[in-house]
Amino acid sequence: MNKIALSLCTLWLSTYLCSCSSILSKIDTVHKKNPSPNTSQDAAQPPAVSTNVTPNIEVSTFCERELGKLPGSYDKEALKITCAEMKQLSGCTSENGAPILHYEKEGTDKSKGKRILAMSLIHGDEIPSGSVTRAWMARLQTIDPRNTWRVLPIVNPDGVTSRTRHNAQGVDLNRNFPSQDWSEKATPYWVNKTRRDPRRFPGDSPASESETRCLVKHIDEFKPDFIISIHTPLGVLDFDGPQIANPGFKPLPWVGLGNFSGSLGRYMWVDNKVPVLTIELRGNSGIKRLDDFDQLQDISGTVAIQAGRVLSQEKRQ
Repeated sequence: MNKIALSLCTLWLSTYLCSCSSILSKIDTVHKKNPSPNTSQDAAQPPAVSTNVTPNIEVSTFCERELGKLPGSYDKEALKITCAEMKQLSGCTSENGAPILHYEKEGTDKSKGKRILAMSLIHGDEIPSGSVTRAWMARLQTIDPRNTWRVLPIVNPDGVTSRTRHNAQGVDLNRNFPSQDWSEKATPYWVNKTRRDPRRFPGDSPASESETRCLVKHIDEFKPDFIISIHTPLGVLDFDGPQIANPGFKPLPWVGLGNFSGSLGRYMWVDNKVPVLTIELRGNSGIKRLDDFDQLQDISGTVAIQAGRVLSQEKRQ
């Protein structure tokens, strides 16, 4: 009787273990196909990078490649250092997906220093303008400026690639800012005054372009006291802001050309009372001497402080 019971017990145990082994095998197969997020294999993987921010290595490589193409001499090592500190705001990509990068240097004068937003190549065929911001960023690496600077060297990367004033959608970004009068005046001006000049098409709606929205985001986040936009080829300093003295930069005369619906000057000065200095380099050769770049940057900073002083006085009156 004991032998029979032992045999039955052995048979039952063997069947049970077989069944367990089969179940465990199936579980292991499923696990391999769908591993747990807590496995050591997954723990070794790098975290996913947000699609809204370009990884730094890509930012640095893109920066060195694109800024290195701009005309004029420059220090390659200084450019490498600058590009290593470049950043990209979430969503700041062109219509074709190229990153729109910025560099920032904190100022030392917290009481009187201004927040200056500088940009170039909003028009992709005005290539020498980018050489100025490249030089400014390199210089900011070596000094302690009184003002805080944020610099966007290539606002319209698709236009730079195609050498066109407009972006990849055929829109003039400097007519696409959401000024208060855009809906009323931007398109009629383009139709009646420019006779539908394709170089000055303002877009189908205000801030319709990703590059424009990127700039508006920078303005909202950085809250500049003063904006500098570098262009070619008129050869002037065009100021939208309060009445201040001529800064006396001899290579470029001081003028007031006015602004247009959808332009940066209309949007920021007329609508928001933030002064805008448009630096129009002469012709397509720009400014050839690097010390002129330095002087132009210093004068721009001085104009920012003077304009801020005048606006403060006007508010008190």
